[in-house]
Amino acid sequence: MDKLASSTSNQNSHENRFFLIYSFLLLTIVIIGFTPSLFLRVAFDTPSIPFYLHLHGAILTGWFVILVAQAWLIRSQNPALHRKLGPFAAGYGLLVVIGSLMATLNVVSRDLGQGITLDVDMAEIDPALGSGISYLTFISGVVWANIVSVSTFAILLCSAVIYRKRSDLHKRLILVATVSILGPALARISRLETLGGEQGPFIPLALLTLLATIIVYDLITLSKIHRASMVAITLAIALSLLGTMVAGSEFGLEFVRNLA
Repeated sequence: MDKLASSTSNQNSHENRFFLIYSFLLLTIVIIGFTPSLFLRVAFDTPSIPFYLHLHGAILTGWFVILVAQAWLIRSQNPALHRKLGPFAAGYGLLVVIGSLMATLNVVSRDLGQGITLDVDMAEIDPALGSGISYLTFISGVVWANIVSVSTFAILLCSAVIYRKRSDLHKRLILVATVSILGPALARISRLETLGGEQGPFIPLALLTLLATIIVYDLITLSKIHRASMVAITLAIALSLLGTMVAGSEFGLEFVRNLA
């Protein structure tokens, strides 16, 4: 019995350490991605953005900080405070959804207000964003990717709240939910010349690598893929593919036109 308890305790310790390190990694990606356009705008001489985008960036970053804080509380054996902060974190997740949709649904009208037209080639706007495709095609992909990612986040966050008493499920659902909203940060990192821009393979490869890391961890520690990981990752990938299909459809394009 003592050996079993010791084994379970060691497994929980390893798991808590993994989720803390993983959470730090996600926060680091966000900081790197948004430093030029948000955190150190003056140093990078970035064009001004409306207040609601500053607010959106702050809210989104706050979520990743909360993720690290909650993971640290579990790692430092303070589950009581972790649980007390749970309702706040869940409510904050709603702000993430609202802020993300606010930024997404206003992007087209904001860009067109700056003189961009729907049929202009993206190479004329910024080659790092794309080339050989129209602004309409590009922004439809952005809009629908964001809508799908925030929908995935909302579904998995609600599921994590429902399964909050099952820590093994709860942790994995939260992590995959958070990975699902990492796209905007990765998109900004992808604009580095060596990474091929937003239309290159960097963003999907980075997301798949992050998701695969959870699967590999499960296989190493559990000798199988945890069902929460399997369901959450399958949902995230399926909805992402659906978003790509909708973005290129006439329905998806017309939806984006109407945002103007």
